[in-house]
Amino acid sequence: MSKRKSFRPKPNFLWSILSVAGVLFVIGLFGLITIHSQSFVDQLKEEFEIIVELNPKASQKQVDQLKKDLEAEPGVLKGSVVYTSKEDGLKSLSDELGEELLKIEMPNPLSDIISFRMIGAEFDLGNLEKIKEKFSRGRSEILSVYYQEGVVEGIVSNLDRLSYLFLIAAVFLGLLALMLIYNAIRLSIYANRFLIKNMELVGASWSFIRKPFLRKSLRHGLISALVAVGALVLSYLVAAERLPQIAQYLSIDSILYLVSMLVVTGILINLASTWIVVTRFLSMSTNDLHL
Repeated sequence: MSKRKSFRPKPNFLWSILSVAGVLFVIGLFGLITIHSQSFVDQLKEEFEIIVELNPKASQKQVDQLKKDLEAEPGVLKGSVVYTSKEDGLKSLSDELGEELLKIEMPNPLSDIISFRMIGAEFDLGNLEKIKEKFSRGRSEILSVYYQEGVVEGIVSNLDRLSYLFLIAAVFLGLLALMLIYNAIRLSIYANRFLIKNMELVGASWSFIRKPFLRKSLRHGLISALVAVGALVLSYLVAAERLPQIAQYLSIDSILYLVSMLVVTGILINLASTWIVVTRFLSMSTNDLHL
């Protein structure tokens, strides 16, 4: 009568490493998209122009001083203050509507203007109102400060919704990542559950039993993070080659911060999950280990 060989599964740490790396890659990809979208949103805000309509009687000295004051104003984007004469304005308008506009014999209806833009982080209705009130009061060279309030409110409210959407997605993704990584590590340690219990039965302390698993988990977490970072960098290089314009939205500091966060997150989640799984197996009775 031949002896039946019992099947004892071996811990599949490679599968665990790749699973954790996959989850970290998705987190990193979401982080890149978030950084990209925030930079894109700020750039959109910085394209919005505020118009200062000048008094026809304003002297050149007053205009020059106004430009200097606007350039020195906190929140105003450096280099964005531009003076446009009514003649240049009419020429630009004719370029858009057709040269026939210049042939019409009528007085130029436009005014000399100064346009400027706001820094993305400072762009909101409150700051625009403060600037409008500040420069509209007691300056005879200014007729009015103009911007489309409805458009500003729409931009700000829509961008706020987008921020909340990203926050909800980040929380959901974080919870999903924790669940997936925990289950991957639990399955990788599952084959060693009897070894863990036997070590306890022969008198080993829980901290002594956890130690080799935590050391291995630290190594695997680092490897997983490096694999995820490598895949992320490769994906970014491929995307940047096909869409070169995305490079302008990312800074080296942001990328280094993201890489550091991925490495730290991979290691900490691995360690925490391993500690919980090993402790759970130690807390179980021997009969429960067979289930």
